[in-house]
Amino acid sequence: MKRLLLSVVLALVPLAALANDTKGLTIEKSFLQSVHDCVEYLQVPRHRLVQYLAYEFPPDEETKCLIYCVGTDLRWWNNTCGLQVPAIVNFFQPVLGDRQYEKRTSECLERNVLSATTPNNCCKAYETFQCYFREFGNIVTCPQYVPPTKLQATQAALDCLNMLRIPTDLLQCYSKGDLPDVQETRCLYHCFDHRIGLYTFESGVHLSRLYVRDLAFHDLRYLSKETKACRDRVRASGCDVCSEVYNTHHDCLAGIGDDDYTSRIVVEAARIALANLGVCCQEKQVPLPLSAEEVEEVGYSYASYQPSVPKELFPPVLPVPELPVSVVTRTVPVYGHRPSCSSCGSSSKVVVADEVHPTLYRSGSYAMDERPQHAVSSDILLAPSEPSTGTSSYRISKPSKVKSVPAVLSYPDRSSSYPSFRSCKAEHFGFKH
Repeated sequence: MKRLLLSVVLALVPLAALANDTKGLTIEKSFLQSVHDCVEYLQVPRHRLVQYLAYEFPPDEETKCLIYCVGTDLRWWNNTCGLQVPAIVNFFQPVLGDRQYEKRTSECLERNVLSATTPNNCCKAYETFQCYFREFGNIVTCPQYVPPTKLQATQAALDCLNMLRIPTDLLQCYSKGDLPDVQETRCLYHCFDHRIGLYTFESGVHLSRLYVRDLAFHDLRYLSKETKACRDRVRASGCDVCSEVYNTHHDCLAGIGDDDYTSRIVVEAARIALANLGVCCQEKQVPLPLSAEEVEEVGYSYASYQPSVPKELFPPVLPVPELPVSVVTRTVPVYGHRPSCSSCGSSSKVVVADEVHPTLYRSGSYAMDERPQHAVSSDILLAPSEPSTGTSSYRISKPSKVKSVPAVLSYPDRSSSYPSFRSCKAEHFGFKH
């Protein structure tokens, strides 16, 4: 049993959600909802909201401006035209059997609003509301239809033009005030009325909302029996929904209220749509690179204080330079000839002592004891050289006697083992250990 009850509740939830769904830009709001919103807008103390929800509106300045906000929000007050009768009567219900409510309300307005010198719009809106609140009837508690502004209606028409993908040639016709009788135009009427709440699939075209929409005209023919019968006849003809809305406007509503309302809104929306298409299809102009003379100093960066040069949007791609490949050649160093030792089978070169430790003399006119001397081995005898006059060059003198050096045997004549590096060096200098 519990499962069955839960299934029924879940099945009814989507139906209730669809019933309370708001289509497009349709606005429905109650009087108390608007009071709550204006309390938030004007930052009225919260404790006063309880007083207003009990339908108590004292004549203080804060309450008067609150009623002015409510009238502006619900479209029944306008600073230019003042009271909008079709909108305010939508929120009041006359008492059953009372036939004098309209007369009493008119006399109250004449006495307190039209002939009285009220200081500002808050006082005028408050006195107008009090006349309807005391004389016309009771406040309607359920949400009522709020007509869209011109901007909201234009946005709704522009949305329909985009969603229906109206061709450009038709947009151009619409922008000139020409609305041809084609299927696109018929569906545009249906989309527009449906989006601002003037048409529903269940009820067709709402005549009472059309009466509220044309606030400035206050044309009661919208509510006449003839208009209602014409709407029902078109609806029962069996045509599609686009043709139903279009035929109702042209066959039943022609000459009533603001007859050109829909066409004017469509013309304005078509012009905006064409302007948007022009912006979207415009090609971007790529700026050409400036020369050095045309570049101006636009500003300086904070860090480097360098003049900022405008950058190109698409800088040219320069070819990568080809660097020459350097070939490194390696040369083998050339060393001087080194005499081979006798251990390699060649005869050693005997270097005499004067080539290893030469005696250096300097020719000149100074004494013999002042000449530089070099330490020479005791086995080597040095012979003085004759000084030369007039020059200060050096010359090398060889010793007169050199100690005899024994003969060096070649490697094949030796009977001993292979000489070491030490013996080879000794033989190179002529010494034997």
